[in-house]
Amino acid sequence: MRQVQWLAAAMIVMLAASFASAADTGNLKLDVMGEQGAGAKNPAHVIAADGKEAGQVIPGGTIALPPGEYKLVMPIIGGHITKDNVTIEPGRTHTVLITNVAAMEVSVKDRTGTDPGFGVTVTTTDLPHTKVASMLSGDKYLFAPNMVDVHVDAPPQGYDWHAVKLEPGRREHLSLDEVRPAELVVQTVMSKIPLDGSTRVEILRAGTQSKVMESEPGSEHRFKLDPGDYDIYVENKSGKGKPYTTSGGVHLDSGAKVERTVPLD
Repeated sequence: MRQVQWLAAAMIVMLAASFASAADTGNLKLDVMGEQGAGAKNPAHVIAADGKEAGQVIPGGTIALPPGEYKLVMPIIGGHITKDNVTIEPGRTHTVLITNVAAMEVSVKDRTGTDPGFGVTVTTTDLPHTKVASMLSGDKYLFAPNMVDVHVDAPPQGYDWHAVKLEPGRREHLSLDEVRPAELVVQTVMSKIPLDGSTRVEILRAGTQSKVMESEPGSEHRFKLDPGDYDIYVENKSGKGKPYTTSGGVHLDSGAKVERTVPLD
């Protein structure tokens, strides 16, 4: 019986200490443009009166702090925001509001509808296009208002946005829809008669000798390719006509079907 009483008393003491501890702290909430900035990857540093860091908080987040005076320093790409005289009172929440920044995120969907996290490079718009930041698609970051170029390493050769205006108080959402494969059908002919059974076809990156795919002699030459620009190289094994030839300037859009006839006369 005494043991039960002792355990009950201990629990009461622990609960009382917990409530006292909660009452002895306050909260700091960081609001950066509401939902537009919430979840951005720029953590703000909370500095106590003695100059030591008391913790970090992300936009849209909250941190519990002992009562006192604090300074909030939030690094952003291209500068930083400082808020002085942040007073924390016991049992209350102090909301720090920041609106004079810009937010940007780049979203990419692959064939499954998910964001694969491609590399994103942000540069200045003027030569020599100095790098401003590196990030991943799907992430949100806060920037000083500016004009930038943005490149995402999406297949096949990346995608670019030029002169993106980052305005204070606004979020710029750059979206690259699902990248679907394109279909290329190459028909080799001589005197307008199909010669696919005697030809080998290679698909090259446009303007290079880099082979992407090949098709041996057969009933047809059909390829599934990422969107982009390609050249066609044909090797003629029939012993008649041109022994080989090239055909360039093939552009494939996402989901498109393109047919190209290559004569060997």
